[in-house]
Amino acid sequence: MGEKQELSARVEVMKPVGRTIRLKLRIKNESERHLTLLLGGRPAYNFLIKRPDGALVWEWQRGKIIQQILERRNLEPGEELIFEATWRLVDARGHRVPPGEYLVQGVLNLEPPEKLLTDPLSLRVPPPKKARK
Repeated sequence: MGEKQELSARVEVMKPVGRTIRLKLRIKNESERHLTLLLGGRPAYNFLIKRPDGALVWEWQRGKIIQQILERRNLEPGEELIFEATWRLVDARGHRVPPGEYLVQGVLNLEPPEKLLTDPLSLRVPPPKKARK
């Protein structure tokens, strides 16, 4: 369990472009020593979009085929793993989400059932731009 404190997990949100928002998950070796991670599944990461009340709106891995493979990844001190995904501002059913506040959380799947979760990050979905006449 000691390795978790030696790893930091942070989620970042890029500025919205059109109807998409790029999401980044950064996993960093904060220790002074080499770490070997066992990543569970391929892809081993996920992004969750929730309403402020905690209700799940969208999950990046939903509908994707996940290979149940354990993958070893070595991280030197200070080294980062970066995973990216795009959210098209839709809910789990593919419907456009209303403008407002949401929370995004990054998840790294380690050797099952272990997971490393980021702190939730607030995310604002802007209203759609009005079409010019």
